[in-house]
Amino acid sequence: MATILAVHGTFAHVGSTPAAGGVIDGGRQWWQSGSSFEREIGELVEAGDGPVEVARFEWSGANSELARREAGHRLLAEMQKLEARNETYCVIGHSHGGSVISAALLEAGARRVKLDHMKRWVTVGTPFVKLAKERWLFARLDLFRKVIFVASMMLFLMFMVYLVADLAGGQPMLFGTTFPGILVAMGLAMSLPIVFFYFLLSYLDRRNLLLYSRSATRRAREAFGSRWLSLAHADDEAIQGLAFLPGAKLYFFDKSFAVPTLTFASVFALPLLYFVIVTSPNAILGIADWLKADVYAARTSPEAEKAVRDLQASIRQARKNAGFKIAAGGPDGQPLSGEERRTAWREYRRARGELAARYPDLPAAERALRFNARFFERNDKPCAGGRLCGEGRDLRINSGLLLHVVTDELTWALGAGDAESRQQRWLWSLVVPAVLVPVIAGLIAFVLMVLIRGAAIAISRGSSSLLNSMTNSEVKRAAFGNDTEGEIAVGAIDRPMWLERSPPRLPAALGKLVTDYSNGIASQSLSKFRNAIGQLASADPKHTADTAITTYFTWKELVHSSYFDVSEFRQLVAQAVSRTDGFKPSSRFKSDASYARTAQWLAEIEGTPGNPGAVADEKPGQKDAEAVAVVLASTVKADP
Repeated sequence: MATILAVHGTFAHVGSTPAAGGVIDGGRQWWQSGSSFEREIGELVEAGDGPVEVARFEWSGANSELARREAGHRLLAEMQKLEARNETYCVIGHSHGGSVISAALLEAGARRVKLDHMKRWVTVGTPFVKLAKERWLFARLDLFRKVIFVASMMLFLMFMVYLVADLAGGQPMLFGTTFPGILVAMGLAMSLPIVFFYFLLSYLDRRNLLLYSRSATRRAREAFGSRWLSLAHADDEAIQGLAFLPGAKLYFFDKSFAVPTLTFASVFALPLLYFVIVTSPNAILGIADWLKADVYAARTSPEAEKAVRDLQASIRQARKNAGFKIAAGGPDGQPLSGEERRTAWREYRRARGELAARYPDLPAAERALRFNARFFERNDKPCAGGRLCGEGRDLRINSGLLLHVVTDELTWALGAGDAESRQQRWLWSLVVPAVLVPVIAGLIAFVLMVLIRGAAIAISRGSSSLLNSMTNSEVKRAAFGNDTEGEIAVGAIDRPMWLERSPPRLPAALGKLVTDYSNGIASQSLSKFRNAIGQLASADPKHTADTAITTYFTWKELVHSSYFDVSEFRQLVAQAVSRTDGFKPSSRFKSDASYARTAQWLAEIEGTPGNPGAVADEKPGQKDAEAVAVVLASTVKADP
């Protein structure tokens, strides 16, 4: 009896729906029971001492380097079970199933497991991710080991801080003054924890990163390199796309991507600026103090202020007397007449005119007293500290102060004080703010817009470079499936990193058959999708990114996913297995015309010398660019 271990690739558990069309074997994939591959292997290949069994090795299929390594560890255990039964076997892996096989064999090399009964391992369209370890040990440690490493440094760190501080102080040392050797002994003792953990973590690091162990890779290469057969199409999207992905320049964020959004903030900049000022105690107090000291007090003399205060006091007394008369009535019990009130006002204007002739700054003194009465006094007494009432925290006072600036102060600055009559001054105080405040606000808003736009351009350019760099790294990391600690994915090649030469690709005739098949499926899927575009919007439930793909596409549109759907390719695999020790071709296979054709293809593959170069060393073409696009599309997920 002989066994063929079938190892599926990435996302092998994700299939298309029957609605997608082009699905063979009722939706069964090549590695599943009842597939065309299993059936044809049973018909075309025999074991030397019994039937051939196709055994399935299943793993998560996640695009994850850690998942592939964990699957490789489990695969090695399955292979060792076959070894224990002295059973001949081959291992076939498609896509990253080949990476799983490589991980298993590398571990076998590290553990000196020979796997004598494994006669051949075959990889189909496998892109082997090329990794490089971080330079520093600390960067290669996982989070738990980082914590341990830092904790082991604390004793040495405390000693070094003391030593530097003591030496810099220029005073006698606290330790080792009499016997300096004590200080040396302390230094050595304090260094022991970090030295111990450094070597321990280095040892564990070397055990974990078998890929970088020269002895492990050498043993794996010597033991298993000659048993490898690679079957890969020249235009395999996964191999070509991942190989050229590191050199791809991906621009997700234009240099001006944030300009429209940030510039839109200028629409609300002026109201926001107002609310910032009116709610800021420091800003309001600064404005109030400036108005009081530099605007009002600087323009008036103490004599003018005293004269105004005396005049206002006499007015208040006159009003009080007038109010008493109105309440109690005149000598005949009647209120004051209009003529009596006009006489009182004429007397006030006469007195004010005399003061104005004596004090030219009388209007400024009146405005200063009115300003203080509104904002700096309560009940004719100064507010706390002689500063703005409410100390900048009273919204009523704050908003009134700003309103005073844009009405009273603005109109007087423009000449309201020169108006001949009181009515003209009131007209100025109403018309000027209504006209000029919107104009001034518009100019300020325009200046803010220009400033914000300039800042937005600078921010957008700087952030686009940063975001493009971060997004490039994340997209490429996701495409390579690199979720390791301390390793960097630098590219992909068409051979395991522990082998030195790349194999030839499929013969042109067979490659054309695979290409024609995938192109045919692509035409069918595109036609079906075009006809269904009108139904997408009304679909219930709504399609997500992944359900839309699996409903109308099969992944067979790609060469990478089409190998085992082509009968001639399955026959080539059967030919390769039948040429292996412990296997043989069936009489039916020998009598079929495909036997000679596949034998010729296999001889062409095995007879072509390997290439020590890498795929990315070649100049990329249009198909390579398309392959990169396919790889990028595979990183898009419907859910985070």
